[in-house]
Amino acid sequence: MSRPLLKVLLILLAAASAAQAAVVNCPAAAGRFTVLLSEPSGAAMPDRLAVERFLNKLQFELDQERDEHWINPGATPVAFRACPRRAPALDGSEFSAELVEQLNDQRVLLEVWGVVDKDGTPPALTAQINYLLVPLRFAADQREAVQGMPSGLQRLRYPEAGAAPTQDAVQLITRPLDLDAFVATSLGLKLQRERAYEPAHANLCRASSLIGAMLKRPIAGRAKAELTTLHTFVQDSAARTLREALADTAYPRTGVLRLQQPAQPCAGEE
Repeated sequence: MSRPLLKVLLILLAAASAAQAAVVNCPAAAGRFTVLLSEPSGAAMPDRLAVERFLNKLQFELDQERDEHWINPGATPVAFRACPRRAPALDGSEFSAELVEQLNDQRVLLEVWGVVDKDGTPPALTAQINYLLVPLRFAADQREAVQGMPSGLQRLRYPEAGAAPTQDAVQLITRPLDLDAFVATSLGLKLQRERAYEPAHANLCRASSLIGAMLKRPIAGRAKAELTTLHTFVQDSAARTLREALADTAYPRTGVLRLQQPAQPCAGEE
């Protein structure tokens, strides 16, 4: 093979690889907070039909069949968007500062993706699911990180030790309230930035309660360490929200947060 032809082939292969790794656009819901549900990979998703069936069922479950364990701020609810053909790498390497800023501007709270496999005898479903908490990653990219700020990417494996097996990939992921905890976290942080103190505080306290329950499960290793750091940060953020509200002259003198103490920011709220 001639050198010029080899060079052309290498360029084409590099371009194909880059295109495969690209995160295609998935429009956020207009006028709403959004959670993006991106494609999973893995042996349990053998073809396009299986992937699209999973995404559609997951979106329906979260939109229609599930009680919200976060607190919607008035007329700005949370929408879930299935994102066919949007398949980030497991390490999240495509999420540049520019892409995260775009997601943040579109009021995307969370992006969810991962790998769902089927193995063992009899075969059972397993999954590694990634949760990108956009407000956290955005703050880090903008060099707003404070001491003790956790990673904006949480990774969890399902099922956990002792959990009942399931052949339903949607139930494998949604049976625990992990996604609810991360929605409440991101929503609380986003509203705190927007100085919507009361719903921010309520969501951060709800997130603290849900993450605290997660930490009682047999989660181990790096996942547990990262989740523990997030739990502490959420509690600290609830206290910071209280302090900011009490210091803001525009916050009403009769505001409910004046009944709370930053030393115990979620007393009676969780």
